[in-house]
Amino acid sequence: MIVKPSTDFINRSSDSELVATTGAIIMGMTNNPDYPTPSPTLADVSAKSTAFSDAMAAAAGGGVQLTAEKNARRAELAASLRLLASYAQTACNGDLAVLLSSGFPIQKPQRQPIGVLPAPSDLRVRLGGVSGALDASASPVYGAGVYNWKLVATSAPNVVLQTAQTTGARTSFTGLTPGVEYSVTLNAVGSAGPSDWANPVSQIVI
Repeated sequence: MIVKPSTDFINRSSDSELVATTGAIIMGMTNNPDYPTPSPTLADVSAKSTAFSDAMAAAAGGGVQLTAEKNARRAELAASLRLLASYAQTACNGDLAVLLSSGFPIQKPQRQPIGVLPAPSDLRVRLGGVSGALDASASPVYGAGVYNWKLVATSAPNVVLQTAQTTGARTSFTGLTPGVEYSVTLNAVGSAGPSDWANPVSQIVI
């Protein structure tokens, strides 16, 4: 899964909440061996947090100039926290426990994109329940939406005689000629497209 620190709190938190969360992050990263070289430094973030807190106190009585000064100090702290979040994401290397130890809130973990699927494996071809039929199955492929099947006669492997598309890793072929050897293969299709074709398996029909 993909794990990331959340920075939503930077914009959404009240002034006092932002200071409290910043304190938790500084505490979480201080002397934390998983975060040996924070960038920006924790001292820099702490100084910006202190400047913001002082500006908050000064602006408590109101006044346009003092409020503008407080907002400027908040913007400086926010910029440092975003840089520190980027450092935390790189340093945690996808480890949720390590990220939690940083003190940063986390985003909901996301699944890693599956990418191109592997070719199906463990393909099995058996005689069907009636003459001229074959039943085929394979191990399901995680992430596959559909499976494409094709059947050829082993004497003419470049001529596709039957195809099928299924949502499960099994299908049947009927209307085949007894005494003829047929070969079956399949691939799996996921969000990134089709996999390679599986190694074909042959069976003589009776």
